[in-house]
Amino acid sequence: MGSPFSPEELAYLEAHKHDSRVDEIHWVYTVPIVAATISTALRLWAKRLGRNGITLDDYLIVFATICLIGQCASGLGYGPPHGMGRHVIVVSGYDQMMVRKGDYIFSHFYDLALVSVKLGILAFYYRVFVHPVFRRVVLATAAFIVAWGIGITVTLFLACRPLNAYWDANVTGECLTMVTFTYFTNISNLITDIWIFLMPVPMIWHLQLQTKKKLLLSLIFCIGLATCVVSSIRLTVVLGRGSADFTWYYVPLGAYSVFEPLGGILCTNLPIIWHMLRKRRATNRMNDGFLKTHNSNATPTIGSAASRRTRFIHALGITTVDKSRNESVARTVLDNEAVDAGDFHRLESMESQKPDPRIWTTVERVNLDGEASSSAEEVQLKPGMKKTTWNVRR
Repeated sequence: MGSPFSPEELAYLEAHKHDSRVDEIHWVYTVPIVAATISTALRLWAKRLGRNGITLDDYLIVFATICLIGQCASGLGYGPPHGMGRHVIVVSGYDQMMVRKGDYIFSHFYDLALVSVKLGILAFYYRVFVHPVFRRVVLATAAFIVAWGIGITVTLFLACRPLNAYWDANVTGECLTMVTFTYFTNISNLITDIWIFLMPVPMIWHLQLQTKKKLLLSLIFCIGLATCVVSSIRLTVVLGRGSADFTWYYVPLGAYSVFEPLGGILCTNLPIIWHMLRKRRATNRMNDGFLKTHNSNATPTIGSAASRRTRFIHALGITTVDKSRNESVARTVLDNEAVDAGDFHRLESMESQKPDPRIWTTVERVNLDGEASSSAEEVQLKPGMKKTTWNVRR
């Protein structure tokens, strides 16, 4: 059996047989495990903190994270211990078989992770946007993604007959051309990524928002297009799958294969984490402002933060005013907290309070065909005259 390498390639491999990418493999597969695990855990914590409940998109992202961890674990377990990251001429036949077996397991996890991330994003769209036409488009896209995922998974299962011919070079069998299959998977994946991440943009631009806010929302939803860049770069290293020096060229292919689903996971987790934390900080600031306003007896100065909060509370109509002392006290009810009995009684009786005779006096005003007079004494009314009584402070 002849060598798959030309004399020039053999000379190059001999000169570089001590080169190693093992350290690169370790960080390439360790960083995604840490990043995906932490971001997904923070996502669940943020959802629990916001009391929004765990929804379908959360379960799908959790499953995608598990698949990504399976990818990285198979890369670490079947890779460096069996010669991955070294040139094939220094790797034994058994270790070459183990690297190919690891690649088979890795590929299944990769396909499942991609499908789960896409479905998680679509489930999020379905939950957030209620437009019926858009929801039908989301469901149609999800159906296509499910069919696409089933198709590539079944094809990978039937890649070789018998199956062990995929990793064992000593077994005679018929196999698909894996480079062609990988190209198809990568290109179709790139097209669906672009479609999914651009889907909500028309919906955003039909919202009644300022242009600046529409641009910001569109940018947030299009952050996932960064994963399309990774998919495009991965296309440039697909040929490494058919290289005879596969133990060396699997390294960049595996790196892009784990960072692609990682990008999708991060793009769905980080906006939710940021939104929930911002919402939490806003609630804390409102609570702090309530406590300061409730406990302070000093009148807030014009332009101060307390003054701005007081004006905001006045605008909402949730302020009680003590007219006898010429100062206002804001009473705000937050998160099902109830005012005390004295405050509640004062709120109920404020409109029905009778004037204190020591503070208030009665002035009778008589309208006399456009002329007005006021006195503390009774005025003799003529026919057609009208009398009203005002309560004013002395």
